[in-house]
Amino acid sequence: MNEPLIPMTKRLFLSLALTSSALAQWEQLPPLPEPNGGFLGGHHGGQIVIVGGTNWEGGKKNWLSGVYTFAPENRVWAKRHDMPSPIAYGLGFSHVSDLLLLGGSDGQRTLKIFGHAKAGKLTPQDELPSTMVLLSGGLIGERMYFVGGTDDAANLAGVTQAAYSLEKCGLTRLADYPGKPFATAASAVVGNELFVFGGMNYDAEAKLPVNTAEAYAFSPEKNVWRKLASMAAPTRGLTAVTLNDGHIYIAGGYRDDFTAEAVIYDVKADRYRKAVPLPYAAMVGLVKMGDHVYCLGGEDKKQSRTDKFFRIPVAELLK
Repeated sequence: MNEPLIPMTKRLFLSLALTSSALAQWEQLPPLPEPNGGFLGGHHGGQIVIVGGTNWEGGKKNWLSGVYTFAPENRVWAKRHDMPSPIAYGLGFSHVSDLLLLGGSDGQRTLKIFGHAKAGKLTPQDELPSTMVLLSGGLIGERMYFVGGTDDAANLAGVTQAAYSLEKCGLTRLADYPGKPFATAASAVVGNELFVFGGMNYDAEAKLPVNTAEAYAFSPEKNVWRKLASMAAPTRGLTAVTLNDGHIYIAGGYRDDFTAEAVIYDVKADRYRKAVPLPYAAMVGLVKMGDHVYCLGGEDKKQSRTDKFFRIPVAELLK
């Protein structure tokens, strides 16, 4: 009668050992100023920057407007100011001039805006589409590229395939994403291409989100999407960060439950390999700054956000 317990115990021991090994590689840092997920994040001037986001308290969802920075040298979070309105589920682009902000929601409406975290300004961009929430994108040169998304975080049926670029001269419609309309996908830039992984489609008949494992890369020069090898597990809410000119770290998200699993995508080989998992299971924010990748907050349970904060050397992820 006790025989089945032996392999179960071994599996539990192995799971704990793997978790301990991953945690040993991640360095725990002071927690975020408050639990937060859906923030617009990046880095500027040698500091991590997070803008807005959401959290839950007493069954109520809070939409946040604060701008916070973290300086690795003194390991202190500092509040800089508040944005003129709450903002979440948009894009943050690390740029030499500032952390650039694009789209998102304030909890009441789509923010068809472009802004600067340091300046604390949100400038209306009337030409932007309404699908500026839960979108994916990246900065290539001075031009912002974005694709997918919806008009409201609660409107999963409103996902799109549309892709655009935005720069000083205005908005340009690009070739549509060739897969199904989507949101909550991971995205990263390598060289002059935008890579998009996973996310969720919408099953209109079942009226449910459906996770996808599809992946594509977009060439602005050719205005063409190319299909990549699919990921092993359909996942939404995952996050990607570029490690170097040939590798992308893709981690976290939601499958049947929240996951900490991670892979590294080899751009040249079009292949994935298992990587050091996240220090906790969640839809996290990932930022590469200097020689480290930082893992910030995120949705770790339904109607829950975490304030956890870790970092790991890029070299550890590439082993």
